[in-house]
Amino acid sequence: MKPFDYIAVQSVDQACGVLAEYGSGARILAGGTDLLVELRRASSKAPRIVVDISRIVDLNGILESNGSVVLRPLTTHRCVLESNTIHRFAQLLASAASTIGSPQIRNLGTVGGNIMNAAACADTVPPLIALDAEVTLRSKNGARQLRLSDLFVKPYETKARPDEVLTEIRFSKLSPSARSAFIKLGRRNALSIARLSVAVILHKDEQGRITDARIVTGAAFPTWRRVTSAEELLVGEKPSLELFAGVGQEVSRQMIAVTGRRWSTEYKEPVVGVLVRRALEQCLRENANMKQGRPTSGDSMVPTRQIESARPSSICTTTVTVNGRKRRIVAPANKTLLDLLRDDLGLTGTKCGCEIGECGACTVLLDGKAVNSCLVLAPQIDGREVLTVEGLRKDGKLHPLQESFMDHDAVHCGFCTPGMLMSAKELLDENPRPDEKEIRTAISGNLCRCTGYVQIVEAIRETRTRD
Repeated sequence: MKPFDYIAVQSVDQACGVLAEYGSGARILAGGTDLLVELRRASSKAPRIVVDISRIVDLNGILESNGSVVLRPLTTHRCVLESNTIHRFAQLLASAASTIGSPQIRNLGTVGGNIMNAAACADTVPPLIALDAEVTLRSKNGARQLRLSDLFVKPYETKARPDEVLTEIRFSKLSPSARSAFIKLGRRNALSIARLSVAVILHKDEQGRITDARIVTGAAFPTWRRVTSAEELLVGEKPSLELFAGVGQEVSRQMIAVTGRRWSTEYKEPVVGVLVRRALEQCLRENANMKQGRPTSGDSMVPTRQIESARPSSICTTTVTVNGRKRRIVAPANKTLLDLLRDDLGLTGTKCGCEIGECGACTVLLDGKAVNSCLVLAPQIDGREVLTVEGLRKDGKLHPLQESFMDHDAVHCGFCTPGMLMSAKELLDENPRPDEKEIRTAISGNLCRCTGYVQIVEAIRETRTRD
């Protein structure tokens, strides 16, 4: 990773001041799951400064306000998934959050980052546009509001100026009678980039006729849009499979009218129509908007310890508790937590695999949450707690998870094992009696080349019964 200066800001005003000074030479760091992958590319241009906004408390949280839901940009995908407010008033957004990356990515990645990265495959954008969300951008000179659908210019480009920071996403609550759905098509069950996605909202009257419809597709158009011609086919009609199939075909026609016929059209043309039909059908099921999983108030990954006001620097001093021991480390700003653990602290149990957050070999617990250490900058952990696989052993005794892995021959070549153990540790700390589906979800961000998942799942399940 090329060198750059780093600063952790404490307020929106401070962030706007730094952005005003550095302009296009600054990059904003929130969750980091996209930015750090980009900064590693040999072809990427290193920023003059990385502005870490992750400690700005005012930019985190989900609020209700005058019939609206206010979603602040530092809210993680996990918090969206577990928010009672989102499950009650925007179920399709919770469904979208559940499909993003892996547990490690959902613990770090933010809604604001998903929006501002502006990738055509972004999972939270179609639901938010269907919800008719508005965003607030703020600079040193003031704030301005835009409809989210008007924010995007083209893939990876928005109308935000270099001196602006996203401070709020707001949308009206869906009524209790509204039905919504989100469907994503990817090549695998986890760590999947959307090949296509569909967000749908339906409102019906007492006679069962559709009074309002919103359809937004992802990865189908150059930028996101409501497919109004398809929505108009639904309004005033009673739901039927034939109607829904026709609406899906209209979405396909509109996609081709905008993008033309390309190498992927032969595949996308029928598939997007089927996804739209299925999403509309899902809206009619009685449980379409019922809560799934274990929604809670949501836990924030914003560091609770505020640091002293700092100045930009390419060398940072970090005070962190690692495996119960407080350490003070001086390291370059562009060093990752993974490299710090291995090179500076000699904790080589954490493995270096893909370095893009895909394999899970580098998983550690940061303030009790599983994260990919390759996607965390060393300065970001100042004042926080890190647990690695070495820290599982206490007083010379292995952790019950480690014993269970040995008992069930779940280690195999051993490369993925430390990350598997840390993901399982987070799961069992939060849910001592997980079922098999919950276990498989918890380790879905950890890849095993030996295909030893059966023994790994058995080892974690068996640990439930141990003290």
